[in-house]
Amino acid sequence: MSTDTRTTYREVFAVPGFAALFGATTLTVLGISLQILAFSVLVFDATGSSTWSSAAFAAGFLPGVVGGLLLPSLADRLPARPLIATGGLVRASGSALLALSSTSHSGAAAGFVVVTTVALVHPLFSSAQSGVVTELLTGDRYVLGQSLFTITSMVAQLLGLAVGGVVLQTLGTTWVLLLAAAIQAGAALLSTVGLPSVPARGHTRWAPGDTVRGYRELFSLSTIRSLLLLWWVPFALLAGVESLAVPYAAGSGAGGLAASALMAAAPLGAMVGAAAVGRLAGPPTREKLVPGLLLLLGAALLPLVASPPAPFAAALIAVASIGLAFEIGGQGRFREALPTGREALGFGLLGVGMMTGQGLGPLIAGPLADLVRPGPASAIMGGLILVSAVFLLPRQDHIEDRI
Repeated sequence: MSTDTRTTYREVFAVPGFAALFGATTLTVLGISLQILAFSVLVFDATGSSTWSSAAFAAGFLPGVVGGLLLPSLADRLPARPLIATGGLVRASGSALLALSSTSHSGAAAGFVVVTTVALVHPLFSSAQSGVVTELLTGDRYVLGQSLFTITSMVAQLLGLAVGGVVLQTLGTTWVLLLAAAIQAGAALLSTVGLPSVPARGHTRWAPGDTVRGYRELFSLSTIRSLLLLWWVPFALLAGVESLAVPYAAGSGAGGLAASALMAAAPLGAMVGAAAVGRLAGPPTREKLVPGLLLLLGAALLPLVASPPAPFAAALIAVASIGLAFEIGGQGRFREALPTGREALGFGLLGVGMMTGQGLGPLIAGPLADLVRPGPASAIMGGLILVSAVFLLPRQDHIEDRI
């Protein structure tokens, strides 16, 4: 449960090993942002289809659901530092292969194979990283540290999209992908030299079915189940809106810089929201803000039904994304609800739901945009966020702790 005890960002950075983890995570998000932008443009240029462009966005997430059903329990049984560094090398290799495939006639098809393969193993590395956070930070340091990750992840996405838009406009997709590969290699190096040695948390022999069994046990806990559902659904619907950035820009007659601006809008808003809520609000206030932030998240997308010019559409998405700070209100509760030794597994379950949503949201939004245009499709997703909040918020209000 939440307490009134607060900490500061300075105290979070003073924890040994946190700065290196923070830096490696920032580089990882930066590289992923560059890759998503370049691959989405590559596929849209090859097909001219909103559906395929959204599918390119989803390919980086949906296959991770399969890996997420098998691999996170393994992360509890392996040393975290080499595992996280290996993840950086895998992502770097994927971006490099995408760069090579972008120069061929079958680049889009080959790219789907590469992106799918990397996404399949991503949950193993992300679960290990989340487990290290729980080892380094406790109490309100954990909550503030997670909000700091959100802020810097958004900054990295913004920087990636800004740099990617310029490089894309001047040099093309191949160079954006090569830059992404170099950044991911840098994240692997920083993880190797800067992270503390965190031993394996689980000591029993691993079997592939352990993850699903563990998920079932965790999902049976009312606190965990209620928080997960509250997080998964709105994030999935917003991911559908984000996936329409390239088609929206193309439909408004704008170029690659406009697509970058539309893709940057959500991380910009999320950064502002996380900074404000994480820094200015105490733990009880963060929980009370959840309904209002969810309302903002859905309602600000509704004017997109009129398909305004790209700059105004980006502003609306940015305002809506401030509402993503609602998830900060439950972070402390979620951390406390995880049984000891199941931290990586718990964040693996969170990640599986997020990846499922980030994959399904675009697959819903893309075909919808082909029917009614990207603007009205985005407004529909905003309406669905409001509807989902009506059903999920009562679950949040009546959480029972049964750990």
